[in-house]
Amino acid sequence: MKHEIITLADVQIIGMAKEIAFCKGQEECPKFWGEYVERIIKPVFIEHKTPDAFQQAAIDNGVGEFGLCTCDIPNHNCMACAEQNFGACNSKTFTYVIGGIYKGGSVPEGMRLFPIYSGKWLKVHFEGGIKAFQQQYQKFYKEWLPQHPEYRCPNNAMTMEWYNGADIESPDYQCGVMIPIE
Repeated sequence: MKHEIITLADVQIIGMAKEIAFCKGQEECPKFWGEYVERIIKPVFIEHKTPDAFQQAAIDNGVGEFGLCTCDIPNHNCMACAEQNFGACNSKTFTYVIGGIYKGGSVPEGMRLFPIYSGKWLKVHFEGGIKAFQQQYQKFYKEWLPQHPEYRCPNNAMTMEWYNGADIESPDYQCGVMIPIE
């Protein structure tokens, strides 16, 4: 898998958040993206309606660039938790955020700010577009990451999916995952 090390410092993510049970993640996260499309993309970019405050904040901050996965368990490694619980029959929850990098301005009702880990991040590029995302996501966590112990995720850190481009059906659509590293 193509990967690179990037540095993020003093970054906050602004976005829509939803509590999702681990056992429902693979079905509920895509449904949540459907809500995002209905709330922001369809009215503004397809129907060409004037954006309301919520939609404008989303546009101004690139909401939709990231899918942030986090939980509130202290001294906890969310990445290990996801590996153990995602897709398993487990009712524990994580917070999934459809967000973008906060550039300032108001935070409308229905959105929240999430500070993220300052430091080095491993950014992994998936190939084959969004259709290959789930398959490569699983392969990354189950195969690639265990083969690369030099990339350790610190406790209390969030992981992020990243998305770039407009045509999610294209095999050239760019996406992947980012994890903070110690």
